[in-house]
Amino acid sequence: MFIELNGVNHHYVSKGEGPPVVLVHGLGGTLHVWHGVIENLALHHHVVALDLRGHGRSDGTRGTISIAGFAADVEALIGALELPAVTLVGHSMGSLVAQQLAATRPELVDALVLVGGISYFEPPSKEAYLRRADLVEADGMDALVDEWLPGALAPRTAAKLPQVVGLLRDMFLRNDPKAYARTCRALAKAPTVMREEIGQPTLLLVGDHDRSTPIAMTEELHREIPVSRVGVIAGAAHWAALEQPDALAAAILEFLT
Repeated sequence: MFIELNGVNHHYVSKGEGPPVVLVHGLGGTLHVWHGVIENLALHHHVVALDLRGHGRSDGTRGTISIAGFAADVEALIGALELPAVTLVGHSMGSLVAQQLAATRPELVDALVLVGGISYFEPPSKEAYLRRADLVEADGMDALVDEWLPGALAPRTAAKLPQVVGLLRDMFLRNDPKAYARTCRALAKAPTVMREEIGQPTLLLVGDHDRSTPIAMTEELHREIPVSRVGVIAGAAHWAALEQPDALAAAILEFLT
């Protein structure tokens, strides 16, 4: 399905009935990374996921891309679908979008789930994203994929599920380099979120092999978000929704029960 949000045509899916859950993917992802999680959650909830602007089948290869803009698009989707206060689930970059919306529009967000959540970036990490933007802008996604892919999944996933490796590689390469570069720059310039003012109950999930947003970063979020708890997804790295969708969905359902 497609819907216009803030002047940009967005691709989204909607499935199931019950209390609403909205899923927000990370940098270079699409709503399809949530497929297994959606199938589980939709047995008990109305689940909505979207391709952020400049990602997947959504437009947005032109114009401004920012974390605040992504949050405004999610806000517009919640309003357009006339959803009551939602459980907002964000992965990686999507966790910044979720934090932004929870802090600025708390009446829209009933609970928060951050998967591979981002707390902060030290200057070297910000510079790395800016270099990544320059690289893909100059040479395309192929210039980055072989560096990016090995750290994306847990070793067991890579060994036992090579088809997941192949599909993740394909998803990454399908990104528009210009949109990906602008998103990298937006991530490097992500606004500071006043996490101590996030009042929603928050579940912080992280894969036990996650090198991109390690457990230390999740613990930082736990210290800053007043009502929060941590869960570790075994056998997963950064793309836990692809590697362990059943375990991820089960943790979210337990949190919401």
